[in-house]
Amino acid sequence: MNIRNRALPEGWYPSSEGEIRELLSEWKPKFHSRVGLRDIIAGIVPHAGWVFCGSIIADVLSSFQKNLETIIVLGGHNSPGGPVIEYSEDCWSLPSGDLSRDKGLSERIKVNLPEDISMVGERSVDNTVEVIMPLIAVMYPDVKWAAWRLPSDKSSIEFGKILASTVKETGKRVAVIGSTDLTHYGANYGFTPRESLKSPVTWVKERDSRILRALAELEGKKALELAVEEHSACSAGAAVGAMTFARSLGCSNGQILNYSTSRDVHPSSSFVGYGSIIWESV
Repeated sequence: MNIRNRALPEGWYPSSEGEIRELLSEWKPKFHSRVGLRDIIAGIVPHAGWVFCGSIIADVLSSFQKNLETIIVLGGHNSPGGPVIEYSEDCWSLPSGDLSRDKGLSERIKVNLPEDISMVGERSVDNTVEVIMPLIAVMYPDVKWAAWRLPSDKSSIEFGKILASTVKETGKRVAVIGSTDLTHYGANYGFTPRESLKSPVTWVKERDSRILRALAELEGKKALELAVEEHSACSAGAAVGAMTFARSLGCSNGQILNYSTSRDVHPSSSFVGYGSIIWESV
């Protein structure tokens, strides 16, 4: 059996199931109310270390229906023009145990891809999917997973459509989560435009708000353009893929749940924006 093991060092997320459950107990009182909502079938979350955004990821995951068969995670850090990067291991070894991949669904999606979208296997160390997996394993221990990292271009829209059509073909109970961090601001990231210097935090929040609204309002092309023009997302393809999945299944505008920056936890002149969105099923 081909097993994917932990690649990120200690500090990104805990190493034991007990620690994860303790954090979930601390975070749960802050989760948003689900009263009046139908099943949530798609969401967007950040992918920094849990000290910065673990509670945001858990908040979105807690909104998914509890009888899911598969959770699909779409990561990024994949430049425009790049291939779709597939996680192809049989299972993922996580602090709470091994979680099996939905190989059948993964293969059907691969077969349904058009010839102009290439796919390669994932072999690098990348946080955009891995930081989400330990929470999935604890919160949905019986679920299967599938994961890809999408390029930040129009192929992410096509991939989202294929996800939706393939899920409809199978009739499986599936939710999709796409991960992206927002504006990376400051000297640490080589991004301090002159017009931002008077009020950096306000300036960043305005830009982050624009791309979050575009995603919530199901405007994938606009979100991809904003990510490039305003440098407001590091993994826009992942977010747009999840958004397109929701749109293709008939979801209306999403709900922006959370927004914060790393500065809220670690005050600094260099900081990153984090946001989350969910979409209800029809």
